[in-house]
Amino acid sequence: MRPNNRRPAALGGALSIGFVLPVCLAVALVPADISRMHTVSSTLKAIDLFKRAGFDPRASGPGSIGSIPRLFLASLPGDMPDLQDAGTRKAVFVSIVLPHVLHENERLLADRKRLLRLQVALSANRHVSRRDRRWLEGQAGRYGTAPEPAALLAHVDIVPPRLAVAQAAQESGWGTSRFAQAGNALFGQHAPPGIDAIAAEKASGVSLRAFADLRGSVRGYMHNLNTHRAYRGFRRLRAQMRARGDGIDGHALAGTLGAYSEERGVYIERLRRIMTTPEVAMTREAALIR
Repeated sequence: MRPNNRRPAALGGALSIGFVLPVCLAVALVPADISRMHTVSSTLKAIDLFKRAGFDPRASGPGSIGSIPRLFLASLPGDMPDLQDAGTRKAVFVSIVLPHVLHENERLLADRKRLLRLQVALSANRHVSRRDRRWLEGQAGRYGTAPEPAALLAHVDIVPPRLAVAQAAQESGWGTSRFAQAGNALFGQHAPPGIDAIAAEKASGVSLRAFADLRGSVRGYMHNLNTHRAYRGFRRLRAQMRARGDGIDGHALAGTLGAYSEERGVYIERLRRIMTTPEVAMTREAALIR
């Protein structure tokens, strides 16, 4: 569970090397609306759904590269905790989570592109429409900044797919945790007890934020990293990478996320190990099929 304030020890997952997930090495920039989210009752049905879209989550082999379809599942299959094959579990988990991560990054990049356009217009004292000004004000309210492109650009940016998927795997035990299964809680975000939270067992007093679907979980996680004061170092380093034109390095950014767990340095080491597993490493420059 991470920031929303404090969080308990991370949920762990096996780190054994299994199947390699094929993904495309390109970055999509134009977001597509999620017109439909699918629900499946088992892992086998999830695999079949992806295969019918031309993508096999279980495909393996060094250097396997492919594109991943715009196929969005509302929740994880309920039998994932029972799978005996860890490689299949990991590959399917990544295949389900990755499209949501990529779609949210597309949305953030589209907003960022609009901010950059407005920044140029304002710097040149050109007319900015009322609609754009209202949008800036809405973004400022969402991110807690001044309604100015320069202030917003540090917040409106992507989370590298490899980092996001690795954190989802770490926090959800590769999709096996009770929180992930019952509340679509992939990233362990803390929440006060209530209708939108799931209480931990054994009366620990800990509750995790629950979501209506996986899309909400991914969006909430990215908004958390993009707004919470605990992750100012994450945003600062990412902005420096942008300014240098170096690309967004998930491995380096992982080093700024010690506040995500009480384990701090140990958590970062574990997260980086997960990022090197074949299933996660191949998401580094992944993109959705257009």
